[in-house]
Parts: sequence; structure tokens; C-alpha cells
Amino acid sequence: MKQQEIQVSIISFSDNGGRLANEIKQILQHCPQNAQWLRQECAVKVRAQESSKVSGSLKAWVKEAFAQSKVLIFVGAVGIAVRLTADFITDKWKDPAVLAVDERGRFVIPLLSGHVGGANDCARFLAEKLLAVPVITTATDLYGKFAVDVFAVKNGLSVSDRRLAKEISAAALKGEKIGFACERQFFGSLPQELEESKEIEENFGDGNKRSGRYEIYVGVRRRQEDQRTLFLNPRVLVLGIGCKKGKSMEEIETFVRGKFAEAQLALDSVCGAASVDLKKQERGLAAFCEKWQIPLRTFPAGELAELPGTFTESEFVTKITGVGNVCERAAVKCAMELAAQKQRRASQARCSLLQKKTAGNGITLAVAQIDWSVEFE
Repeated sequence: MKQQEIQVSIISFSDNGGRLANEIKQILQHCPQNAQWLRQECAVKVRAQESSKVSGSLKAWVKEAFAQSKVLIFVGAVGIAVRLTADFITDKWKDPAVLAVDERGRFVIPLLSGHVGGANDCARFLAEKLLAVPVITTATDLYGKFAVDVFAVKNGLSVSDRRLAKEISAAALKGEKIGFACERQFFGSLPQELEESKEIEENFGDGNKRSGRYEIYVGVRRRQEDQRTLFLNPRVLVLGIGCKKGKSMEEIETFVRGKFAEAQLALDSVCGAASVDLKKQERGLAAFCEKWQIPLRTFPAGELAELPGTFTESEFVTKITGVGNVCERAAVKCAMELAAQKQRRASQARCSLLQKKTAGNGITLAVAQIDWSVEFE
């Protein structure tokens, strides 16, 4: 598997700034691949550019760097960084981490995406290496409070409601207790702003039985959201899909959505889909995966047949595909491969069949789950 890589762009505006930019480049290129500011184990690709040597307009260079970089660093005045990036700012969940470092290397200032984009963590890392001062201004950092967006990003969780996430962080700042429930084991100490809540789990199917306080639920399930519960979903579910020839994308999507709604599973937890090689050219299935932006993996019937385990077998399916069950076996096989790639802990190298084969309208579906956990620092 190809190693993941992130792009960092640095722009400087003077000779002194250029020297510091090259120093920063060396620091970032040689940082540990599991450094906290990276959020994931990956390599860092850095380019340092002097403004006087930019081909074309400086604004155009910044626009391209803003779109292509995970981190964008200005070695110079904060005002320059603000003016040059103002037109490209859209959403803190999408914008890159933007930082400014003064030319003498005394202060490292995160300007955009301090939490979600990791600008705060990058600023702390750089400040330590440069013997500088990280200028952190986000309220939860200033007061040492739990920030739900940081927790979600660091653990690879999708956020069901960004507005509600903001409200919960604000409530934590006010000293309110937030209920917390997780379907799996969590590591580290629960922040003082959170307290474990069995009520969330016990009343999962009934959004009316609420305590009135804000609550966070971490897992692959999601009910119709109420106004006080934030669902954070790990991307750990793999769809195993079988279908008759010619099934459309709309038919497959309607079937999957319906089954997920019945089981109260979160579509945001889906990370992949799988089937037998016979369905590799099935247009409806390919279009469904493309729309959902999930990879489709297909396997030879022989490989699926050799997979150990207890599955719902069918003689008719064997005659058509060469294996007695496509959806369950494909889901588990794909989940096993993804688990090996994504594992951070030994437990995450395992997977299980969460939903057995269900069928309707010429489509079969099974759901496998990669073992997962979350961690508090």
C-alpha cells in the first residue's frame, strides 16, 4: 500500500524570511511520521517559495497552495497572510491549516483551522523546534477544555451536526457536564467535561427520553437526531453487495438506505463496498460506490469460497456465481484487508459480520465491521 503523504507550502517575503522558511522546511521534512500534528502516520512533502521568485501573481500562487496543501505557512507579518488568504476561506472543516511565523522566528501563530486542520498542533510542534512561542487563541485551548471537533478529527470520526458540535464546545466552556456513550472501549482518561451516560444507550431508539443536557454518542449507529445528542461515527463499516444483472444505482441506493434506516446504522460509517468479480463491470454498483465516494473491491469466487467462517449459503447463488454467499463473504473479506491497513492497535486488525445477508428487489446486502476504538489524550 502506498504511503500517505501530506503537502506543506511555505511562502516567505525577504532574505531573512527565506532562511527561516528553509529551516522550517527541514524541520517538517524530518519530523517523525507519527508526530501528533500529522494526525495520522504519513510522510510530509514540503515546498518553500520566496515571493520574489513566484512566477505569475502572488495571489494566484496562494490560491493554488491553499487548495492543494494540508498546511500553509507564511513567514512574515500576519496581515500579509490575512490579505492573501481572505478570498479563499470557505469552511474550517475543509480549509487547510494556515500559520504565520515572524521573520525572527519568535512567534508561531495559527490563523485558520486551529482545531480541525491541526494548525494549533502544528504551531506547538514548530514552536518547540524553533524555541519560539506558540500563540494559541482558541478558547477551549486557552482554558484547557474538551473540544469535540478536535476529538472527532483525531479519532477519524464524522460529525453528524456541526452546529451542535459548536454548541457542545460552548457548553463545555461554561462548565456544563456533557453525557458520553461509546459502543466500544475508549483509551485514556475521560475529560472532566464529560461523564459516561448509560441513558443514551438505554434510550437509543427513543429520542424523546432525554435528560435535557447535551450528549455525545460514538459508534456506528445513528437514530433520527434530536436537538441535544451529537453522533460521532467511525468509518468502519463495509458493505457486501450482490445483485442481479442490470440493477440501477438508484435501486441499490434505495435498498441500502432502507436497510440502514431499519437497523439505525450510520451511512457516514461506511468506508467500503465489496462483491464478487462477476460484478466488477456492474454499472449500477460502480455508480453507487462512485456517488458515495467509497472504494469498491471485488474478489474471485474461489477466494470468497475459501474464507473460513459460518455464512448463509445458497445453492442457487453457487450455480450463478461459483460461491454460496457473495455479500457476507465479500464484506468480511474486504473488512479484513481494510483492518490490516488501518490498524492502530492490535484489536483493530479484526473484524466481524455485523448484519447478515438480507435480500430484496434482486439485491442482497451484508455489513461487516472493523474493530475500532477511540482515544482521549
